[in-house]
Parts: sequence; structure tokens; C-alpha cells
Amino acid sequence: RINNEKLKMKKLRTYLGIFMNAKTKSLIGYIFPALGGLFVTYLYNVVDGIFVGQGVGSAALGAVNIGVPFITFVVAAAAMFPMGGATVIAIRMGRGDKAGANHAFMTAFSLTILLSALLMVVGMTCSMQIVDLSGARKLSAKMREMSAQYLFYYSAFSIPMLMSTCLSVFVRNDGSPALSFVGMCAGAAANIFLDWLFIFPFDMGIIGAAVASGLGQMFSVLVLLSHFALKKGVLRFKAFRIDFTLIKKICKRGVPEAVTQLTTPVTAFCYNLMLARLIGDIGVSTFSVLSFIYSLANAMLSGVAQGLQPLWGHSYGKKDTEEMGWYFRCGIIINSILSILIYGMLFFFNEPIICIFNRDADLVRTASSVLPLFFLSLIPMALNLIYTAFFFSTKRTGAANSIAISRGIIVKALAIFCIPALFGKDTIWLAPFAAEIVTLMFALKIRKGLCSTFDF
Repeated sequence: RINNEKLKMKKLRTYLGIFMNAKTKSLIGYIFPALGGLFVTYLYNVVDGIFVGQGVGSAALGAVNIGVPFITFVVAAAAMFPMGGATVIAIRMGRGDKAGANHAFMTAFSLTILLSALLMVVGMTCSMQIVDLSGARKLSAKMREMSAQYLFYYSAFSIPMLMSTCLSVFVRNDGSPALSFVGMCAGAAANIFLDWLFIFPFDMGIIGAAVASGLGQMFSVLVLLSHFALKKGVLRFKAFRIDFTLIKKICKRGVPEAVTQLTTPVTAFCYNLMLARLIGDIGVSTFSVLSFIYSLANAMLSGVAQGLQPLWGHSYGKKDTEEMGWYFRCGIIINSILSILIYGMLFFFNEPIICIFNRDADLVRTASSVLPLFFLSLIPMALNLIYTAFFFSTKRTGAANSIAISRGIIVKALAIFCIPALFGKDTIWLAPFAAEIVTLMFALKIRKGLCSTFDF
């Protein structure tokens, strides 16, 4: 009898080990390509910033940053459809409904094309008005003009820009996370080369940076389309019927991710307005450098959350709460460690990192002194991203929306406008940290209310 019990326990440990290994492989197989792909996506703007800062000057850095609110708003708005569609697709695939998953894919894909075309027209026809709304009126005429030029040419490539992000999400959810990453890398490599070519040999200035970004995204789209051309997964391009109920469902599932990404344009817009009024050109240029670095850090932390999204969706479709809880805990641990490592690197190597963008003495001194304060927000933000992604991936849309709106719009804007007014202009750099802490407390309260529903 004792031998039989030992044999049973040995078999149980073997099966458990196989199961854990399978989950771990899935975790690594989805998180790293998602993290890398999103990192590469944001690298486009950062590479523009490096080449513009070194090849055109610190004023051009500020000009690029003035256009960031609209550019990142476009990306955030367009993210609603692929991320909402991906959530629906993952749940339907978990249930074995391949036809329903493909219907959701075609609907989300078409909505993304329509929105990107609309935003292209708006960005090109209203470029000067848009940068003025972002605070350019209070800056020098040179910076204002360069910002409008950058936004005009960047907007001209809205369709490939947004299709690249859209296709990377669907390719990843269709079982090819590695190809999704390769596609984004191909675009980034092309962008780096074209940035150098247009800014230095061709002397195209800030216009060259915008055109290089657009052409780079076209390379990315071509690579990602190979997944569908070679029929590697389940999803296919085919005729579909318009289903307004499905459109509503996709939008509902995608709103939390769109609002989460809105934190970048909201932060940039509010900071540009306040810094233009309180400090002037040097303040906007300082924030420009910090926001470039921040976008890459945010991309890595968001990449972990996005990589977990299809895993949570599949688990939810199978009604496996234990697996959902395991992936949730892994996400919290990974993002906590990653955010601390990123902050530590930025804290100890702040000046060399800032010098990558521009070596202007005033800019380096100002940016390096405020960087440790500004990037404190990474640690609570890392946890907020996991909570938001988990809730919208498992149909807790109300909870996800509450957290996303809190950190992305309401609390962040209030902190940026109110903290310097109450405690002095130098404290403006602590506003993101205060906003993320308030949001994390709110997220923990929501989690407590849902503990009976999910195994956390």
C-alpha cells in the first residue's frame, strides 16, 4: 500500500512538472516577443529623437515632442480595435470557435484601417492647429514651425503606422509571437538606417525623421503579412458580414487598452502646456528627452501585460481559474522586478543616457537632475498595467476601465496641474509618481472585491 501511494505521488509530481513546464514555456513564448515588439514600436520615436537631437539640435527635440500628444493619441485610439479584437479572438479560440475568431479578426482589422485613414486626413490638414493646441504658441517660432512639419509628414504614413501595430497583435494571438517580433525588428532596422540617411547625408532635417519612421513601418507590415499569405495560423483575410453587436463587443473590450495608452498623450499634452508656461523651451526639451526614455520603459512593462493577454484569454475561455491566477502572479513578479531594474539603470547612468540624445550642457544638467524623480512612477505603473490587462482580458471591463481612466486621464492630469501649483514648479516632475500611487491603491481595492471570483 505504501509503495502504491509513493507511486501515485511520483506520477502526480511528474504530471505537475509537465504542466508547469508547459505553462512556463507559454509564458516565455508570449511575453518576450510581445515585450520586444512593443519596445521596437516605441523605438521608432526614440530613434527619431536621437538622430534629431544629434543631427538637428535641442530645439528640434522639443519640436518632435510637441507633436507627440497627437501621434500617441492616434496610436492609443487605434489600439482599441486590435486589442479588443484580440481579447475576443483569444476567448473564442479557447472555446474552439475558429469561425467566430476569424470574424472578430476581420471586423477589428477593417475598423483599424478606417480609423487610420481618418486620422491621416486630420493630421495632415490640421498640423499647425494641432501643435498650437499642444502648447506650441508659447514657444519660439522656429520650434513651432518644425513641430508642424514633423506632424504633417508623420501623419502621411498613418495607415502603415497603425497597421503595423494592429497586425503584430493578431499575428501574436494567432500563434506566431516570434514572427510578430521579427516584423517589428525589420521595421526598426529600416527606420534606423533611413533616419541616418535622410538626416545626415540628405540633410532633410526633421522632415527626414518623420519620413524614415513611416517607411520603416511599411517594411514591418510586409513581414507581418507573410503570416497570412503563407496561412500559418487560423486567421484569414476573407469576406465578412458587418455585425454591430460584435463591433460593440470589440470596442468594449478594447477601451481599457486604449485608455491605458492614452496616458502617454495626456501626460505629454499636460506637461507641454505647463512647462511652456513655467519654464519655456528648455523645459519642453528636457521633457522631450525624458519622455523618449519613458516610452521605452513603458513599452517593456506594457509588453509583459500584452504578452499575458492571450494566455489569460485562453484560460478564461477554458474556465481555468487556477491557470489565470498563476499567470497573474507571474505578471506581477516579472513587472515588479523589471521596473526596479530599469529604474536602477536610469538612476546610475542618467547623464550618459541623456547624452545619447543631445550634449547641450543646460539640457544635460536639467534632465539628469530631474530624471530620478520623474522615473519613480515606473514601479507602481508596472503593477497598474498588469491589473488593467488582467481585468480586460477576463471580461472585467468595468474594473479595467476604472483603473485605466484613473491613471491615464483623470489622476495624471490633476497631478500635473495641481502639484506644481501647490508645492512649486520643481515638483512637477513628481506628478506621474503621485498619480500611479493613487491608481495602485484604487486597483488593490478593486482586486480585494474580486478575490472571491478569481484565484489571485
